[in-house]
Amino acid sequence: MKRQRIFTSNNIVLYLMFVVPFVSYVLFQYLPMAGLLIAFADYRMSGFKKWVGFDNFRQIFKMPFFWQSFRNTWVFVFLRYLFIFPAPIVLALLLNEIRLRRLKKVVQTFTTLPHFISWVVVAGIWISLLSPTTGYVNEIIKALGGKPFFFMAKEKLFPFLYNGISIWKEVGYSAIIFLAALAGVNPELYESAVIDGAGRLQQTRYITLPAISQTILIVFVLSFTGVLNLFEPIYVLRNAHISPTAEVLDTYTYDVGIVQAHYPLATAVGLFKSSISLVMVLAANFISKRFTEDHRGII
Repeated sequence: MKRQRIFTSNNIVLYLMFVVPFVSYVLFQYLPMAGLLIAFADYRMSGFKKWVGFDNFRQIFKMPFFWQSFRNTWVFVFLRYLFIFPAPIVLALLLNEIRLRRLKKVVQTFTTLPHFISWVVVAGIWISLLSPTTGYVNEIIKALGGKPFFFMAKEKLFPFLYNGISIWKEVGYSAIIFLAALAGVNPELYESAVIDGAGRLQQTRYITLPAISQTILIVFVLSFTGVLNLFEPIYVLRNAHISPTAEVLDTYTYDVGIVQAHYPLATAVGLFKSSISLVMVLAANFISKRFTEDHRGII
């Protein structure tokens, strides 16, 4: 039997293209994992002092702001699945009802473009729009006879404000996969439903949603992997007025580790968050095996 060659003139270019992302992934994902040992050590600017076991974890669990950030993180996670996750599904269903192809493309383009804008720029846009002195939103409020409203200074409002901004930024891009799933629905099903007297809402409920249910489930399961990663959007939007509700585990880790230079404590917080993420991924994998048609997991 002739032995098959791994490297050939046809695939050598593909292997060379794979080298760069592979090396990048090893350098920035796997090698830094050795730093997790700092969570179990007394490590300072001057270097390693001694091993302390789980003392760093005991210390962070006694910090009041840690539990506040932990609670806030889960508030954002809950609101994400309540508002952000269904938003692209709703948008895809609405776009699917548009019969004018040009209008459909225009709407899809305008809703997708914000995804490609950096969160730093997005934060600047919305902070300017919501400014109590020069913001267009407050100008409209004042024109209608109201008083300026300090949107970015209301701590209880911030989680909902963040969700609204996130929907504006990501809803169009996230809807693409659902639009692709809707394109695969058999049109004859709708024709039969019309003959039977079914309205648009009934067609959506009994044909469209069941047809894309597997796609929705897969996207839901895969979303578990990065559900606790909130650093960039929260960091660029937060301020001192809303810190009681804007402090999450990611920003708390940054403040403790980078700002205060308590590296072991910050590493312990990060490892604690990563452990929760691991549990959620394993749970997502179980859900995938249990409810998907092919009973395959994501890992």
